[in-house]
Amino acid sequence: MAGTAQAHRDFLNRYYRLTRHVYDATRKFYLLGRDAALRDILDGNWQRLVEIGPGTGRNLQRLREARPLAHFGGVEASDAMLGHARKRLPWATLVHGFAEDADYTTLLGARPDVVLFSYCLSMVQDPRRALDHARRSLAPGGRVVVVDFGDLAGLPSIPRAMLRRWLALFHVAPLDPAVLAPHQPTLTHGPGRYYVIATLPPLP
Repeated sequence: MAGTAQAHRDFLNRYYRLTRHVYDATRKFYLLGRDAALRDILDGNWQRLVEIGPGTGRNLQRLREARPLAHFGGVEASDAMLGHARKRLPWATLVHGFAEDADYTTLLGARPDVVLFSYCLSMVQDPRRALDHARRSLAPGGRVVVVDFGDLAGLPSIPRAMLRRWLALFHVAPLDPAVLAPHQPTLTHGPGRYYVIATLPPLP
């Protein structure tokens, strides 16, 4: 795992070193459903939120604008993005780590009420382990919120195949419904099942 994780970290650093400054401007055209997920998150009573793979910090910044007294943290696998986000979000607690084993429980001094994966789980090496770990880390009554590429099942076959090939170039795999199903999530799908928003409770 250590060697694989390092290789993944190296890929992310190479990729985001070149794209981090234009990431928000370009991704808004195809990372759909993010703002809908943020609205869902804001419709609830919570104090501590940890985003896995916060990237440029775009989501955390929007959440803080609406909930300025909350505590925000992030776990980022890319050193290049981590440095970028720290400059943008000096009020957030941001650390390097991987979704499968980072310590979410002490990052903000207590277990988080919300763990957010925004177009991150599709790049995680072991999404099943990452979801189990996130649910296990929640405070009582907390929730994991995932927004990511869906299974694309509602798209025509040729565009679906082309999109999958294009995403694979960036080490991205649309979420297999079987990854989410064991968690019995509440699901919302975008048009063509292009994206999915899933809400998961803590592990019993």
